[in-house]
Amino acid sequence: MAKAEVLHALHQHPFTYDMKETWKRKLAAIARLHTYAPDSLLLREGRAADAFFLIIDGLVAIETFVPERGPLRLQTISSGEVIGWSWALPPYRWEFDARALRETEALVLDALQLRKLVDNDFALAACIFSRLLAVVARRLRAARLQLLDLYAPPAGTRRA
Repeated sequence: MAKAEVLHALHQHPFTYDMKETWKRKLAAIARLHTYAPDSLLLREGRAADAFFLIIDGLVAIETFVPERGPLRLQTISSGEVIGWSWALPPYRWEFDARALRETEALVLDALQLRKLVDNDFALAACIFSRLLAVVARRLRAARLQLLDLYAPPAGTRRA
């Protein structure tokens, strides 16, 4: 029954819903559903990037640790999003922390097995990496908007 639930989640998730059925079945074979309690870590900066997360339900903070300040929240990720593209890029280490803000259910794909799948199926690789690139682009736009808000001149002033 667990693999049927995983396959159902892949059919529903925005990242995978319209993929070929054969690809979904391959992904289901290397995935598991996991529920994270509030304040638990999905991933920790500097550790091995051993998974790729499709958020089914919940809320997750992407954070970085700032000395003398503690964790700094960079973004908040919700249902239908993905977390963790470091599995795809050597040296395969997490660049940030990801912490569940409330109970969060995620589809967790094994990174080593996922790398093997994309190494052996270039069409699947193209599909996954083009979708990941779109996620990265959205996140960069969001970060840019945050920076613009943070460093915008006060109302009524002009830039030189």
